[in-house]
Amino acid sequence: MQEDIHATKLAILKATERLVAANGFEATSLRAITAAAKVNLAAVNYHFSTKDALILAMLNRRLRPVNEARLALLDQFEEEAGENPVTVEKILEALFRPVLDVVSGRAKGGRDFLRLLALALAEPGAYLKPLVEKEFSEKTRRFHHALRRTLPGLSEVEAHWRLHFAHGVFFHAVVHSAVLECTSKGRCRITSAETVLRRIVGFCAAGLRNPA
Repeated sequence: MQEDIHATKLAILKATERLVAANGFEATSLRAITAAAKVNLAAVNYHFSTKDALILAMLNRRLRPVNEARLALLDQFEEEAGENPVTVEKILEALFRPVLDVVSGRAKGGRDFLRLLALALAEPGAYLKPLVEKEFSEKTRRFHHALRRTLPGLSEVEAHWRLHFAHGVFFHAVVHSAVLECTSKGRCRITSAETVLRRIVGFCAAGLRNPA
């Protein structure tokens, strides 16, 4: 019985992810989700109560493993550094590599991850604030603390701005990689996750180190 309940919940989450990635949040109806998951509306109401709660659960399911991997990598780099601060490059690698592992298919999550995240930011609903508070705030504070330890000359406010800009550079570069290839007439291509990581980390590290 418990296995059936879990299977139903998982089927709803997977169907929601597929439909939202293809159509966006607003265009994805509960009727479409129930049809794709082969369940009735009562099952959705039982597990999630509302559409916003369902979307939040779906996003949490994809974001939590990535954020846990980010923190684990930062922990690893801090342990390797010992009493010394972690380098700016390692902080950025911990921030970006887990996302690239998902996008490149080397970790579970699929290629819909960035599209889902981009949609969450482009179509903010009632789920966005709790999503940020639950899955981003605490993790961001860890990276913020690490950055200020490495660059003690940065004020608390300046460190927040710079990490925010670094996130923006990263997500724009990865989500819109086709634009880069088009505008460069094929001379600039994202051929591997390592290529993207090396270039973005180098660029963002220079910005983070720039005198305040």
